[in-house]
Amino acid sequence: MIKKIIRHSWNVISGLFVLLLSLWLSGPGIAETDTPQYRWYFMLWFVLWTVGFVLQFRPRTKWFGLFITFVPTLYYFISILKAFEVISY
Repeated sequence: MIKKIIRHSWNVISGLFVLLLSLWLSGPGIAETDTPQYRWYFMLWFVLWTVGFVLQFRPRTKWFGLFITFVPTLYYFISILKAFEVISY
């Protein structure tokens, strides 16, 4: 029972975290360059998280799906930590 609550809590928190950061980073840029205004490849992290979430519904692939949801969350978490490290200098 406790494992189920922890897993569902992880899915809610990491899903919102990955979705919000993916939407924020795929939005229009603020630099005046020749790059496209919307960068949809950041949404691939949310697609990867969704694949991991779907894999958690089968008992055979539950742990693999949990690992896959961990990858985009860890990517954004490390990116945020690096960003704060640059600001502190």
